[in-house]
Amino acid sequence: MWLRLLSAGYQPYTEVYITYPPLYPLAINTVWQLWPSEAAQRWFSVLYTLFGTVGIALLARRLAGDLAGLAAAFLTLSSPVLVEPSRAILAEFPSVAWSVWAIWLAWLAADEVDNSTPRRRILLILSGLCLSASLLTKLLSPFVALLIPLILLARWHYYNDNTSRLLASLPHASRFPSLLTDLFIWGLALLLPAFVLISAFNVESLAQQVVAQRLGARAAATEAEAFWPPRYERSMMFVQEDTVLVVLGLLGLGTAWARRQPGRWLLLGWLGLALAMLAFHNPIRYKHFLILIPPLAILGGITICDLGFTIYDLIISPKSTPERAVQNPRPKGQSKMVAGIGFVLLLGLYAWQIPAAVTMFQAKAAVPQPPPDEVEALAFIENVTAPGDCLISDDMPLLYWSGRMSPPSLAEVSTNRLESGALTTAELIAISDQADCQLVAAVSNRITQYLPDYMDWVKQNYLGRFHYGEDDLYFAKITTDPRPATPLAADFDGQILFHGYTLPGEASPGERVPLTLVWQAQTAPVEDYAIFVQLRDATNNTLASADHQPYQGLVPTSSWPAGVVVQEAVWLPLPADLPPGSYNLYVGLYRPDTLERLPLQGDASGENALILGPLVAP
Repeated sequence: MWLRLLSAGYQPYTEVYITYPPLYPLAINTVWQLWPSEAAQRWFSVLYTLFGTVGIALLARRLAGDLAGLAAAFLTLSSPVLVEPSRAILAEFPSVAWSVWAIWLAWLAADEVDNSTPRRRILLILSGLCLSASLLTKLLSPFVALLIPLILLARWHYYNDNTSRLLASLPHASRFPSLLTDLFIWGLALLLPAFVLISAFNVESLAQQVVAQRLGARAAATEAEAFWPPRYERSMMFVQEDTVLVVLGLLGLGTAWARRQPGRWLLLGWLGLALAMLAFHNPIRYKHFLILIPPLAILGGITICDLGFTIYDLIISPKSTPERAVQNPRPKGQSKMVAGIGFVLLLGLYAWQIPAAVTMFQAKAAVPQPPPDEVEALAFIENVTAPGDCLISDDMPLLYWSGRMSPPSLAEVSTNRLESGALTTAELIAISDQADCQLVAAVSNRITQYLPDYMDWVKQNYLGRFHYGEDDLYFAKITTDPRPATPLAADFDGQILFHGYTLPGEASPGERVPLTLVWQAQTAPVEDYAIFVQLRDATNNTLASADHQPYQGLVPTSSWPAGVVVQEAVWLPLPADLPPGSYNLYVGLYRPDTLERLPLQGDASGENALILGPLVAP
């Protein structure tokens, strides 16, 4: 919906309500301009997932060798928690991917011995840029801004495994200038792009939507529910869904500590800060647990690497001296053997959940389709609205599938926005009046739960209701401000006033042409009048017609209170063999039982009909 609105020319943050930092909307909008489809966005998410997986594999390889890197990549891509986000249009894992690369590049920079080498400074700049990209994509991993300075600080460690010399890791006074230079270069690369990009938008609106709403939602959630039970519940969900990754990760943490693995402090700090972030985050969502996947996958890779070499030493080559790949790399033939052992271990560990994983993959790989109970509602929306009409809804999939637009300020009607008070009943009523959307579909229970007074207003201000499944669509806003593309005042017998119409200028043969008509009841009509729409050629022959009652007969004219405005859309099917030319539309009202037409004051047609158009067939 964001992309449709941005493509229509609405401005982000000032007009389109967007709760993501600007980089991700800009990125997906670029993809949309090249390939405007959901499939393109899903492929973009897949590429982001691979990008993050490569970063995870490189970090694991740096810490424990090739096998650890390959195993970490396998554990990441086979994680059930990642299956849906890897295809969904969500910013969570793209943000994580950028943060992984920021850590990887900072680690490379910290390994550079020479302080003044250009390569080291380039790595620091790239690390800062990657973290900036992470935070400008989604504010999910801000703790990395603390982790990377610790990596740079640890550069001054006398690299050995003697924990009694921990204090020696602190930089000497003579080293502070170089450390400060590192932090300055990295911090500048982190902050400058963020400042430049944010400055390109309305900073106040951006801060309100991206930051203030999150803080408001956190405060509301903290007040509304107990703090720890949701965290425990979602943690158990994560453990149950990704048991293998969690177990291997915890074993890897113990292995790294027992083997005095280089980088064990990094992994412990990374995992600890990620857990602290989950503890701080409120309201907590299952998708937020994606920040645990990189450290757990790396630790799991270390576990597989250690188990592979242990099995090789104990079973295949028991006479060899136990070694570890990170301390003394094996000959090439042995490495291939150990790699094979490692992947047999991985496949064995995952064998019990392979059927479930295949089923989940198949379910999530395809572009989602409307559920059966919404197909009827979507058909109704299609038939009673024109493509440019708007729809107010808290169900974004329904809105997306309908092909209709949301008012820009309602591009997101999330639980967070409603919980935080960033959208109130008064604001939603004002937006509804300003946008004059003819349909309201508050079917996800967000609006009904948080803004029940708005639903009372809807029931009073919308004339019709369409019931499907367990939900209702409300339509025909009776306080609509008539704004047709072609204003035209016409009086039908002092009962019904016609305000004008909206009609495409051109249409091809065989197409269905949307025609929007705006009526107003001057008195309360007592009859259920039908509306005729006829396409006629220059010799007055009727070539197509669309007789109907408003909104498929669900708001007959006899139900119109005096003074109400009814805006309706009707589709006129054009003949497939329609010759090129200019055509007029004849529109009027009649009684279905007698076919008697409602008199039109000042009738120019001679048959109590308005002449609209022209409609051109090229």
